[in-house]
Amino acid sequence: MMNQALITIVLHAIKEQYVTEKAFYSTQLGISSQSWDRWKKGEHGLKPDNMQVVAKLFTDYEWMLVQKVCRNADILPEVAEEPVREYHFLKYQIAKKWLKTGIASVKWHSTENPKEDVSVRKSAVTTLRLETNYDFWSYKDILDLRLPSVIRHQIEAKKIDLLEWMSENNPDTIQELKETKK
Repeated sequence: MMNQALITIVLHAIKEQYVTEKAFYSTQLGISSQSWDRWKKGEHGLKPDNMQVVAKLFTDYEWMLVQKVCRNADILPEVAEEPVREYHFLKYQIAKKWLKTGIASVKWHSTENPKEDVSVRKSAVTTLRLETNYDFWSYKDILDLRLPSVIRHQIEAKKIDLLEWMSENNPDTIQELKETKK
């Protein structure tokens, strides 16, 4: 039986990054809608190669957080009820801590990739990337926070400080901002 929290978090990540679920499972996993539906219902797993593709929806550090949320969802009913909220809450708490302690570098980037078909990936998703580097080759932790573009413009124009903005907002208010932009 697949972990329902994992399925819920993965579906949310797909919704954030891809135009449709079908765009993801048909182009990235190369599976049928029936296989995808059976996976979503927890009736069967995905092949290891496809689980690696699913994991790439997240940074390595985020994938570790997903695993922790899934484990806690097995134990704590409140996490099982809202695993996406728990996952985003953790990401924001960690991001705030990294920013407060000064251990993270910050970069804005857009997910526009000229190599990928625009009918597959959502275009121009604004992402705030926080990276902590441990001075070991290829070992760094990365958190990607997908934010409304207006926030990027406010922070870049120095109308608001990033740490101040993060302290005043949380994943719920950011989700509300995203939904009002639709």
